[in-house]
Amino acid sequence: MHLTGLGYPQEKLPLDRVLDVGCGSGQNTRCLAPHFRSVLATDISPAQIKEATARNTFANIEYRVAAAEEIPMPAESVQLVTACTCCHYFDMPRFFAEADRVLAPAGILGIYSVRTPKVYRNGMFSTELNHVLMQAFEAIGNDWGRVWKDVEDRYGDPRFRLPYPGEVRDESHDQEQTLTLDGLLGFIGSLGSFQKMMARCGAERGEALLQLTRERFQSVLSNGKPEVDTSDIGITLRHPYFLLMARKPVSR
Repeated sequence: MHLTGLGYPQEKLPLDRVLDVGCGSGQNTRCLAPHFRSVLATDISPAQIKEATARNTFANIEYRVAAAEEIPMPAESVQLVTACTCCHYFDMPRFFAEADRVLAPAGILGIYSVRTPKVYRNGMFSTELNHVLMQAFEAIGNDWGRVWKDVEDRYGDPRFRLPYPGEVRDESHDQEQTLTLDGLLGFIGSLGSFQKMMARCGAERGEALLQLTRERFQSVLSNGKPEVDTSDIGITLRHPYFLLMARKPVSR
C-alpha cells in the first residue's frame, strides 16, 4: 500500500497514527512502522502478541491483545486502519463499525490478504509441484474450508464490501520467496489451518501429512530417483496479494 497514492504527499509523511488489526506475529505491522509516528497493533491471540513483541525492533510500535471487534482506541484517533490476511476470521459488521469509530475523517481503511501461492522452479511455473502443494492444502480439509474460499475469492463476498464509497481494488502485487524443501514444509506447518487440524486430530496426523508431502515433493524434484539429494533445491513460492481500500468521508 503506497501512502502517497492515497492522497498523502511525501512531504506530509510520516503520518501520525495507524492501527493494524489482527497483526499476528507483526509482519505487516513492521512494514507500517517507518511511515507513522506511532503504531498500535492488536491480535486476539496472546501467543501471537508475545511473539510479535519479541520480534519487535521499532520503538514506535505498541502491541496489545484485543479482538478486532473491540478496538482499544479513542474515536477518530487514527489515519489508517489495516487488516492483513485476517478479515476472513472477523465478524465483519462489528469490525467495520469499530474501524469507522476509530478512523479520523478522511482516514483510510485497507483490508488485504495473500492468496494460495503458486509454485515455481527455475523461473517456470511447475504444474507437478503446484499439484503437490494443493494436495497438502486439500488434506487440511475442514480446517481450511471457508477461509480458503474467502481468500481464493479475493474477498468477493458482500460481507467484505467496505462501508465507504469509492472502494478501490488492487491485485497488482505479488511476492516471491525461494525455499528449500524443509522451508516449504515449515511454511505449510505454520498455517493457522494446519495448527487447527493438529489440535483437532492430534500431532501425529500433522506429522504424517508433512511426511507424505515431503515424499511427494521429493519424487517430483528427483524425477522419481530416490538417490538424488533434493535438500538444497530451491523451490519458489509466488504469493499473489489483493487489496480493498476506501476513504472515510469527511462529512456524512
